[in-house]
Amino acid sequence: MSSSPRIVCVMNGHSAHSPALSPAFRVLGPLEVDGPDGTQIDVGGGKPATVLALLLLHRNAWVSTEQLIDAVWSGRDVPASAQNNLKTYVWQLRRALPDDRIESRPGAYRVRVLSGELDADAASALGDEARALLARGSAAEAVTVVRRALDLWRGCPYDGLTDDAASAVDRLTELHRTLREDLADAHLALGRPSEAIAVLRVLTDEEPLRELAWARLMAAYRLVGRRHDALAAYQRARTALVRDLGIEPGAELTALHLEILSEDTRRPVVAPVSSNLPPRVAGFVGREPELESLRGACGVVTIDGMPGIGKTAFALEAAALSGHETQQYVDVRGGSVVAPTGGLLILDNVDDFEQVRSALPNDPAALVLVISRRRLAGLDRSGAITLDLLAPREASELTEVGQILSAAGGHPGAIRHLIERTRNRQPWTVARMTAQLEDPTGRCHALAELLNRFDGLVEPAVQQLYRRISTVGRFDLGQAARMAGVEAEAMIDQLMDLNLVAEPAPGRFELLPIARDHAYRLLQATETRRVKAELVA
Repeated sequence: MSSSPRIVCVMNGHSAHSPALSPAFRVLGPLEVDGPDGTQIDVGGGKPATVLALLLLHRNAWVSTEQLIDAVWSGRDVPASAQNNLKTYVWQLRRALPDDRIESRPGAYRVRVLSGELDADAASALGDEARALLARGSAAEAVTVVRRALDLWRGCPYDGLTDDAASAVDRLTELHRTLREDLADAHLALGRPSEAIAVLRVLTDEEPLRELAWARLMAAYRLVGRRHDALAAYQRARTALVRDLGIEPGAELTALHLEILSEDTRRPVVAPVSSNLPPRVAGFVGREPELESLRGACGVVTIDGMPGIGKTAFALEAAALSGHETQQYVDVRGGSVVAPTGGLLILDNVDDFEQVRSALPNDPAALVLVISRRRLAGLDRSGAITLDLLAPREASELTEVGQILSAAGGHPGAIRHLIERTRNRQPWTVARMTAQLEDPTGRCHALAELLNRFDGLVEPAVQQLYRRISTVGRFDLGQAARMAGVEAEAMIDQLMDLNLVAEPAPGRFELLPIARDHAYRLLQATETRRVKAELVA
């Protein structure tokens, strides 16, 4: 007798078997079925796949042959041979699926699905668990659980079914939205408002009538002092609601708007008390020369690098080695800071020196670490550190999975993100997921959350060049000018100041890993097919 597909019973976020297994039937996108060894089963595609998808929609319940025929020939004339054809499709599915999963009785069929074998059920269970974790204050665990749930989505649920699946598609689409809102809530609970903002901006762009998401976005902006962005978010929400529904924002959104309007804009953000540093990153590796350069340092030192490169993690590591008894951390995005006294001060998410000039302590023994995504200028400083990609030896300390190392290109945030995606997976599942990283589109999908942090970093005037250089390796000024359509040296300088482009040899430039994936994603989304063909020719 053939063995059954892999079975998962989700209980408290873990499989009923150890180690954890992924669902056998996947309907959160194009239909896929895994066998007991983790390899994908060919269920025939086309009409047989439609039959199985409808049976999975009504799993463990009888589905009439008439309903199956209507789904298979949806919108088309039903042939006289439909009943016999349906029997053939079921016969094909029975041959493909182990353990006699499809049962029959006169005029009906059903598919037997056990608890946790369907990805839609697993996603729902994970969502319930995440909300319970949030309610208990376990936000870090909730982030992990929500990401596991979101990773199950590969496209539109029950792709290919029409009217039969409308209710289920609506329910699962709502679940997907709710999971992203839960992820934002967890980030806010962990003191990561920038991550919450990145999630909520995408959600409000996709669902401009979702007032709850707008309220969360406004609250996140408010938390980091970006009052004007919070008010602008309210105006965008109101415009969408009035235009599309003819209604004003609800009570919660209106009350939050009035609260923000009534705040005293002249009141500075008061620097927090000492010893408020966030936790250090577990498993921090590399950066020994840079850390050594800060031993005994004083004055102002800038730390810059691309998103996710580990600037804050590095600053926290340096603080632990500094010996300063007073250590303060301030996220200054969108607000001013009252100058503290002495010790070590970390000023994070700085766009320009004017934000923090008044916050610098008048103490020659103090050390101020100013963190920014761009290379800052305009203030006296005792040192400047640009964090580059990890060397291969350093990156290998984080993981030994070759596909992850290759896809991440030494970017620590990418490595950690991809490790998290493969955590608690079976070896064959990890192999399938990491194989996707060799394809640029698959890699961009896997790194989507990290790549979202690059959005808006490059000015619109430079974006055409930025997108198009993703199609080449190294390039010179002449190639850049042809891609940009204008003289491009100043643009390249801007990209270098943003730590997106390097100059490994005189006059030879290259777009750095991860930035190249982000630029490639923009290219695929914005350029015409003709332009893309010309660029890769």
